[in-house]
Amino acid sequence: MLRPWRTIAVLVFCTGVLVAAEKKTRKENSQDASGNKPAEVNIVKVDAKNGTLTVRIKDSEGKEREKTYQLTQDVRFFDQTGNAVAIDVFESGDDALVLEREGKLTELRRPARAHQGRPSDLINVLVEMTDCDEGCTGELQRAYDILRRLDTQKNGHIDASALKGAREQLVKDRVDGAFKRLDKDHDGKISKEEARGMIKRNFDRLDRNRDGAIDRDELLQAATERQEHRRSEKQDNRRSEKEERK
Repeated sequence: MLRPWRTIAVLVFCTGVLVAAEKKTRKENSQDASGNKPAEVNIVKVDAKNGTLTVRIKDSEGKEREKTYQLTQDVRFFDQTGNAVAIDVFESGDDALVLEREGKLTELRRPARAHQGRPSDLINVLVEMTDCDEGCTGELQRAYDILRRLDTQKNGHIDASALKGAREQLVKDRVDGAFKRLDKDHDGKISKEEARGMIKRNFDRLDRNRDGAIDRDELLQAATERQEHRRSEKQDNRRSEKEERK
């Protein structure tokens, strides 16, 4: 049976993988290990026999032109995951990234693609990792119950207002959990001596009234603002991605 702690670990891990993969994709497509920025090209012809590669590439003025590189022994080839490959995996019409040094080709690789999966795919991961012994449906049932509570109209759809309320409640629960762990003297505040981790590192910023302690309202306000900031960033990223696709 998949234990509760393992379920949480799986979901956190998978969510982290999706986010890390997207960040890694942006980094790999923006520069190489030496900090040099590769150029985006479209392959016109791969002539392995004569050792040449012809591509369409934009010059410094943004005009597209053809350019032919010599495929010397020093040129390295990589797929989108960063694994070394042979030149024959590249074909005419493929998009690629090239890295030059002193006008000579040093690296050819497939561009990394952002992960196309959706957060809802984590349910499938959970299904696959659940052993079919007695009680194997327990954690999936728990996930189903959580989602069912968001269907306040009982029409098979998640209610937006209920989702907003559940999101706000999660923030409150985390704040209450932090106080339960850290407020050792039970005075309703977290002192500098009691603070740990991120709360300790950001103590002065969280202590808005400068009384030397953090109360529940101060921590809740900071947590809520952080959540809203993250939502705003996601919305900005979605808009940017839409603009890039146009």
